[in-house]
Amino acid sequence: MGVRIEEQGNGVVVLNLVGQGEPNHLDTEALLDLAETARNLASHPGMRALVLTGHGANFCGGRMGKKGLTRASDVAEDLNAILKVNSAFAALPVPTVLAVEGLALGWGFGMSAQADYVIAAENARFALPEMSHGMPPLIVLSYLFRFVSYKRGFELALSSREISAADAELYGIVTRVVAPGRARAEALEVADFIAAQDPKSITLLRKFGREAAGLSDPQRNEYAVSLMSVLLAERAQMSHG
Repeated sequence: MGVRIEEQGNGVVVLNLVGQGEPNHLDTEALLDLAETARNLASHPGMRALVLTGHGANFCGGRMGKKGLTRASDVAEDLNAILKVNSAFAALPVPTVLAVEGLALGWGFGMSAQADYVIAAENARFALPEMSHGMPPLIVLSYLFRFVSYKRGFELALSSREISAADAELYGIVTRVVAPGRARAEALEVADFIAAQDPKSITLLRKFGREAAGLSDPQRNEYAVSLMSVLLAERAQMSHG
């Protein structure tokens, strides 16, 4: 499980997230697979746009971390799979267009926030449920405030509440909302439009735009991992007596 690649022609590549169960959870190995796939695609000579979507009814129900890790270094290594995905997608020379149906929770929410263009179905639901499990979503927060206000983002993280696609659009996480079942088709249309533009201009637009928006801060990302690693390791040690 992890990711399935589809070549659509005209320079459009589709990555299907293939996770576990109906929610489409992604474990650490799936995230590492996704990161490696994105790194390899960075040198794909004919790619002009990338579409990321979920396999089945849901985009992604969140990340499933490894269980029973009691050392902070091991927890950090597990969490670093997220940073590897973020880094690989940030380094792509082409825009990433997300097609979101159903759930986009945890990691799925974070990926939606940092993508270049997001098409979400009306029935899509977005949330950061980590605090309901006693874990602050620090990695997502390390970049979420580039898109939403501090008060809005803090409340979403604190409450773990789900928001609709319409609210996600209002908050700046989603680009456009479409009818249920139409997210993939609409995302492919956007990708075809991107693919028809001058490749060098698109690469420059994405690179400069993301830099101007301040979307990359590796130090803050790594700090989030270090804080979460200590917290989760201490909690695991307590549960093991």
